[in-house]
Amino acid sequence: RAECLLYDQPVPPILCPKGGQAVLEAYDKSNRKKIGRFGITTNRGPPALEIDETIQDIYDINQQILGGYGIAAIIYMFVEPEYRKRGIGTLALEVIAAIQTVQNCDFTVLVADDDGSNKLIEWYEESGYTKAPKLQNIFGSPDGKYGLTMIRPTQVSSDIFARCQIKWW
Repeated sequence: RAECLLYDQPVPPILCPKGGQAVLEAYDKSNRKKIGRFGITTNRGPPALEIDETIQDIYDINQQILGGYGIAAIIYMFVEPEYRKRGIGTLALEVIAAIQTVQNCDFTVLVADDDGSNKLIEWYEESGYTKAPKLQNIFGSPDGKYGLTMIRPTQVSSDIFARCQIKWW
């Protein structure tokens, strides 16, 4: 959308598939092997009191946005074990944030399940996510049974599209 504005072109109305969800895939260029798969929502979720309270508690934002805050989710993230610790997950988080920003989402939520090792939760915290205990029940993980619910403002680095080739189809 920014490019359209810069070049005085009409902004396309939809940049993501219909249905509110998308699957992103990452490939190794050298052998065309699929090395990562990431499921996300692409539409704003419905407003909820728990979301507003969490944002107020964590980010000290007391301003109420008409219609509630725009929340999108990461449904799952998977990187093949031999490709981990190479920045693929971090890049995926940036691409996801770019997509969700275009879709007018203010925050991204996820449920991190690391089987008790705490490594994945620490990685998400290093990536800007914060634990959101008030959201456990509404995001399908009562009492943390399926993982820990986390939230982060949807932010995009200015050079994401220069560093990453994104193909839509």
